[in-house]
Amino acid sequence: MDSADYQFEVYDSIGRVDLGEWNSLRDAASDPFMDPRFIEAVEIGFAKACRFRHVIVRDGRRRPMAIACLSSYRIGGASLAKGRVQKVVAGLERVAPWLFRSKLILCGLPVSAGQSHVRLAPEADRAAVLRCLDRVACQFARREWARLILFKEIDEAGCSDLEPLKSLGYRRADSFPMNRVEPGSRDFADYLSRFPSKKRRPIRRSQKRLAENGLRVVELYGRDGVADLYTDAVHKLYKAVAERSDVQFEQLPLEFPRELARRMPDNTVFTLIYRGEEIVGFSLSLVSETTFHGMVLGVDYEVNAEAEVYFNLLYQSIDTALRHGAQEICIGQTTDALKHDKLGCYQVPLSIFVKGGRWTMRVVLKAGFSSIFPPRPLLYPREEVQPNTDDPTATLPPVADLAAVDVGMC
Repeated sequence: MDSADYQFEVYDSIGRVDLGEWNSLRDAASDPFMDPRFIEAVEIGFAKACRFRHVIVRDGRRRPMAIACLSSYRIGGASLAKGRVQKVVAGLERVAPWLFRSKLILCGLPVSAGQSHVRLAPEADRAAVLRCLDRVACQFARREWARLILFKEIDEAGCSDLEPLKSLGYRRADSFPMNRVEPGSRDFADYLSRFPSKKRRPIRRSQKRLAENGLRVVELYGRDGVADLYTDAVHKLYKAVAERSDVQFEQLPLEFPRELARRMPDNTVFTLIYRGEEIVGFSLSLVSETTFHGMVLGVDYEVNAEAEVYFNLLYQSIDTALRHGAQEICIGQTTDALKHDKLGCYQVPLSIFVKGGRWTMRVVLKAGFSSIFPPRPLLYPREEVQPNTDDPTATLPPVADLAAVDVGMC
């Protein structure tokens, strides 16, 4: 069929789409990020900060060939740069905020979990679909006065699908790599038993400090009414971690974790660390039948200094993922060295495709693309993960390749 027959329809709310069509292009067992309930939680949580567009692309016989989510979001240029350039851009933002701190159009949602929000039918004409999505994105950019259009976060297989974007003026750049945990262990204790002894000892000391300080760990699902426990005080724990992060793409609103727990009660897992009746640390994770995605983490840093709450939340998250039987375990795009050295994580690459939405940003990108979007080489590729053995000459056994997945835990 001629790709010129491709047509698209745009919706400003996920509640307006045909859910049968939408769900026909996503795998419910492994794709929670395109679940209409997840998208609805984002829409409600970010209602004051974003506008949304959801697209269904159909062929001439009205068969759905692609679905996609787009959102407008305001971000500072310093969030995208790195090192000295980041400081320069931050200074220029103070002098000329109109140039650097402005809206961008995401082909994606404003939640940094390393996920793409484009799904294609196997038989879809990639170039035709992307021409439709680019048209929607450009129209959205003009309406929002957005200076940048960005397709995020794309794994290696997805980059092959999105290659036709280059002919539409987009350039590919590195995003922050995803930290992943090797699946296959029964639980965290089993996972830990395969570490060299020099790595096991500090982890066990960390776990012991939590107990010695009288803290307790509670795991609840959204169905357990956890939305009511997510108070302003608990949200401040998340903000404390986010403000220390080198990567500050967005600040999640208080309403988002609550709405996610309510709308996906069997897919949201909250790990809570209590001191008496006070929550001093938490993590929020999203699970499907086969995947685990760490989403949000918060810590009381005063208590953390005594009881290593941050580390223990990561240990418990991995334990939850392994007990869940997840085959894809992702725990974030930050604190890479810590997650590698302490937890044995490895990285998988992610990419973005970018083009200017207005002439001013096109000039900026042409002059300084590699500075605003610097290369981010993998520091800890999978083949270099420390073997889980006391024998320093041993290597990990080969395992089946896993598709890159996505997550945003700090």
